[in-house]
Amino acid sequence: MTDSSLVRWTPAQELLLAREFVKANAGERRRQAAKAVAERDHEALWLVTRAYLTAHQRAANTISSYRKGVMVLLDAWQGVDLLRPTRADAEAFVLSLVDPEREADPDDPQMAGRRHLGQSPKRQLSPASVRQRVAAARAFYEALRWTELTAADPFADVAMPKLTQKAEQRARQKAYTLDELEWMARVTQDWDDRLILLLGAHAGLRVSEMLALTWRDVDLRQGKLTVRLGKGGQTGQVTMSDELKRNLTARVQDVDAGAPDQRVLGVSSRAGVYNRLEKLWNRSFEMQGYDLSATPPFTKGVHGLRHFAGVHYASQTSDLRKVRDHLRHSSMSTSEIYMAAAQDTDEVREWSIGLDES
Repeated sequence: MTDSSLVRWTPAQELLLAREFVKANAGERRRQAAKAVAERDHEALWLVTRAYLTAHQRAANTISSYRKGVMVLLDAWQGVDLLRPTRADAEAFVLSLVDPEREADPDDPQMAGRRHLGQSPKRQLSPASVRQRVAAARAFYEALRWTELTAADPFADVAMPKLTQKAEQRARQKAYTLDELEWMARVTQDWDDRLILLLGAHAGLRVSEMLALTWRDVDLRQGKLTVRLGKGGQTGQVTMSDELKRNLTARVQDVDAGAPDQRVLGVSSRAGVYNRLEKLWNRSFEMQGYDLSATPPFTKGVHGLRHFAGVHYASQTSDLRKVRDHLRHSSMSTSEIYMAAAQDTDEVREWSIGLDES
């Protein structure tokens, strides 16, 4: 690990440190974890968790979401003995998450405007978000038990808020509509705007997969994308829509032919992708004549593009196997959510959101 004065690392450095932690013997792992707990070093404690998640081959998306959850827990438990937390501590933490008067996260982009006006915005988490935060807290204690530093499992039997919607209802609600995508397509300003929409809504890529995609992974002759290190560390292939293929063909003309390892997207972070989509969302509603203050809040994020791909493809094909293969699901049960959210029939190559007309 590293001295606690280094409070943050680049993603590459963090991964390297996590792997070094995994390779250390049990005594050294326990010593470093104990030091992090004693110093209440949040970054070092996250690194212990990250090492555990890396050792157990958790997906990049899971790791990214758990980081925030662990930090939220550590901030909330300033006065709690991390090695001897009680069930009451865990229950109080869950209640703080479901509190309708809960203050919004400091990095919540939807609350930036209110904070700019000097307001203290309140934002209740959805049941699904609460469950995700608690899953991160559980992973934190799995990591501490892995280091043999504690046997504590405070979240083992804590009651969780019930999901108010079925999975297929949530998928449909979180997915962009075709109208919304067409509106957003009309206000794109550069290649990254265009390709983010198409890689997400047509190819069904997760944000981590978009950011990792290089020109070596793009086979324009076959109309295929190779997605490396997807969820669960799996590599797979995805069929491009003709619209995505035409845009990538046009884009590659500006790329150095000797640079196959160059990233397809110029934007290099999850926040960068999110911010671009939020701007497209707001500009698209302004173009439709909405006042900015009356624009619907941007809640579908990046993953809403993938939800669109799932619901739309299920509607077009009515074929569970095709939905599973296109989205690279590890089980049919996940694909069944999109089938239940769908209605009709056709194929991915013919999809369009109007990005060939400008």
